[in-house]
Amino acid sequence: MLAINSKGFTLIETLFCLTLLSIMLTIILPLLKLMESPAYSHELSVIQFFTFIESEVNTSTNVSLLQNELLITDTMGRNIRISKYGDTVRRQVNETGHELLITSIQSITFKLKDDILTVHLTLKEGTAYDKAIYIPS
Repeated sequence: MLAINSKGFTLIETLFCLTLLSIMLTIILPLLKLMESPAYSHELSVIQFFTFIESEVNTSTNVSLLQNELLITDTMGRNIRISKYGDTVRRQVNETGHELLITSIQSITFKLKDDILTVHLTLKEGTAYDKAIYIPS
């Protein structure tokens, strides 16, 4: 009688495994390159923060500073306070609420001269950003 040897791999199984391995490698290698690219999330959050401040200022009726806090009165008469809170910048409306606008900051300074509001923001990593915002009359 002939004995059937069922141990080991056939040629078809080996080719199938190699095909699967090559498909997985073609998908995984580009994903690994994406993981190594520099992250721009901090820069994007700073841009979003400045855009938000600019929008608030443009739709305001009054802008003032009090001890390095930005005070804005909007068209509905609400008093908006933007200030540093720990390592974040928060927004409060009528002295209530706690909306975080940006996190991981080291310092923020506001300067108001004539019709120009200058915002200087330094992140914890040391990167500094400046934005000059025109205040409409």
